[in-house]
Amino acid sequence: MPKSFRDPLVKAMRRACDDMLRFSGEPAKRLNAEYLFTVAVAKELDKLNGYYGDPYRIYLEKKTRDFARDCLYPVKFGNALQGESIRHRTGAPKLSRNGRIDVAVYEDVPNNGYLGHQPICAIELKGFNPARALVLEDLRRNLEYFSVKGNTGGSVLGTALFGALHSWSKVGTQSDEEARAEQLRRKYIRWLSELPETPNVRRTVSVHQIRQDLVGEFVDEGDCQVLDVDTIHSFVGIVVEFCADAI
Repeated sequence: MPKSFRDPLVKAMRRACDDMLRFSGEPAKRLNAEYLFTVAVAKELDKLNGYYGDPYRIYLEKKTRDFARDCLYPVKFGNALQGESIRHRTGAPKLSRNGRIDVAVYEDVPNNGYLGHQPICAIELKGFNPARALVLEDLRRNLEYFSVKGNTGGSVLGTALFGALHSWSKVGTQSDEEARAEQLRRKYIRWLSELPETPNVRRTVSVHQIRQDLVGEFVDEGDCQVLDVDTIHSFVGIVVEFCADAI
């Protein structure tokens, strides 16, 4: 079973929003720099390490061409008794869109035939309320890593994650916000239906409450307290996880 990094990703969402509060002093202020989210994810993943880069090597802004190539075995040893020769990885698989991965995680997985550290997770991140087209671009490319092939075989990638934050201009009751969260989950499921079928890759969509204030904060104004409605907010995070059934 491939490792899941969903929990650290959700913790990073909360950490990034808390950082924005510390920086601005405004509870309802959204992240204004996506890289804060990226760094928060990397730091949460690093908490899983016992020592520097061990067991997980974490890369920020990894080139997609390099990552896709790394998804293939560097060397494939043939059966000498059957006259099969050693095959070496050549070139890089083609993707629908080149660029950089927000966070890439590598590990030296024992006894699987891969020489060295291999990619085990690709993570793409978006700030608040990303457009459908941008979400689909990231999701499509995340799926492609599982289907890359080369002369040394197929992909070794175990999982890929997409994370984004969402909020609304007006906040309702607790039940209203729960209903919105479910609507958001269903929207992402509809978007996923626009992507190619991948029978060997499981797709999971989950919504997580990140930070919420449905009433507002009371602040001292001389001899009285005044309700500050500018602090009202509801931040939720969406996580789309792709997981290979078999490696």
